[in-house]
Amino acid sequence: MKTTDPFAESLNNPKSFTLTYELVPGQGAGGKKVDRLLEFARRAREDGRITALSVTDNAGGHPALAPIAIGAEIQKIGLEPLIHFSLKDKNRNQIESHLFLYQRQKFRHLLVLGGDFPKPTYYGQAKPVYDLDTIQTIALVELIKTGHYRQMKEDEICNHPFDFQCGCVVSPFKMTEAEQVWQYAKLLKKIRAGAQFIITQLGYDLSKYENLIRFLRQEHITIPVLANVFIPSPAVAKFMARGGVPGVILPKKMAELMQNEDKKQRLLRAAGMIAVLRDIGFSGIHLGGNGLSFDDVRFVLDKAEQIQGADLQSARENAHFPIRGIWSLYKNNTGRQQKPHPGAKPGCRPLHHLMHRLLFSRTNPVSRAFGRFCRFCDQYHTTRLMLTGCEKIIKGLLFGCRMCGDCTLSENTYLCPQSGCPKKLVNGPCGGSRNMACEVFPDHLCFYVQEYCRLDPKTTLHKLGSEPTLPPKDWALEQSSSWINYFQGRDHTGGNF
Repeated sequence: MKTTDPFAESLNNPKSFTLTYELVPGQGAGGKKVDRLLEFARRAREDGRITALSVTDNAGGHPALAPIAIGAEIQKIGLEPLIHFSLKDKNRNQIESHLFLYQRQKFRHLLVLGGDFPKPTYYGQAKPVYDLDTIQTIALVELIKTGHYRQMKEDEICNHPFDFQCGCVVSPFKMTEAEQVWQYAKLLKKIRAGAQFIITQLGYDLSKYENLIRFLRQEHITIPVLANVFIPSPAVAKFMARGGVPGVILPKKMAELMQNEDKKQRLLRAAGMIAVLRDIGFSGIHLGGNGLSFDDVRFVLDKAEQIQGADLQSARENAHFPIRGIWSLYKNNTGRQQKPHPGAKPGCRPLHHLMHRLLFSRTNPVSRAFGRFCRFCDQYHTTRLMLTGCEKIIKGLLFGCRMCGDCTLSENTYLCPQSGCPKKLVNGPCGGSRNMACEVFPDHLCFYVQEYCRLDPKTTLHKLGSEPTLPPKDWALEQSSSWINYFQGRDHTGGNF
């Protein structure tokens, strides 16, 4: 008999307000930190209001106790674990292996996220993986759930009793147009791939939270969305305000205010924020913070339940920290979306697009002749090496090509994500950028900000969000000729030109 799932039941009940709390394991297999996490879980189970405890996966890019360890203990206590499924440390084989493990463990909820870039550890910098992105991973889970797996024949069905409910993350708090439009566009792709609930990045601009709810309603998207309410200590707030946490924007005004506040004031602000977000229309709250005991969390939840009516306005004023000059999807807090303005700096994209159509469209004599030449070169080792070497020189000079063998230049405005994006993402940005700067190299523009500036000026948010998702790379093609692979049908186009 299937056990009950309070988290899923709460998420799927429009009348419920779902509460989750985030636990962050540290280094080591035990000790006082783990004991405190489990004690928190026991008290949360007794209280009954928190329906799931989320467990981070190497948060901040630092190695930590794997989430399955705490997740299994939470399960024994009688609460539902929400496992963070970070992709920075896993290739696709490891992703599948972890899915099998979590299914065996009877975990039912995954929060799929790319994860912060790995930090230096044993003998220096860990190698980032990011073999699959969040969209591709959610799509993989949905494929396994249907029973059709590993490109089997149509009459073969692999019945895995997978019943994972995958959630995704979105940040409505980006400061610039390019970053914010990409976040909403990628959210649409995640939902199309099969995401069943949403958790926001943490932020303190309540109008940005309202923008997200308005956007989802206008798109007729009804999946549950939880607002992230994080209660930092004064020291952590100061760190965040300096940009110390990828993708997080904490206003300096708020950080300065917190330096002279006691814990009770911070807890009361969080309680007011929860009440306001519930009034805005969120399905629930994803609560977190550093140095909090369960008594602190219970105090916040108790106070949040007491705030209503006229008190909401006062709570909003105390919790709302907008940033001057930040771009918003809705102008002047109205229901009318601002028109995005991509394509401000197209660069050489029009010329590259013209050459691509000439050589790779298969609709003109030049393209057909080039295709025959590539297929001829593929027949012989020497000619294949010569053509591959020629491609490497030309594309290396023009695009910084890394010779992945499956070129996506035409889908990425003729910028190469293999050389331009540290995470090598092909379906849109991560959430780690800050004011257009790359998470990994803050002195560089985010790759997808650069791409946004090169888009066709007629591109809309909906068009960006409805573009086909690029499949994972076949790394067996690495260092081979993408020209040959294209005309031989080996790349992601599969011969479908």
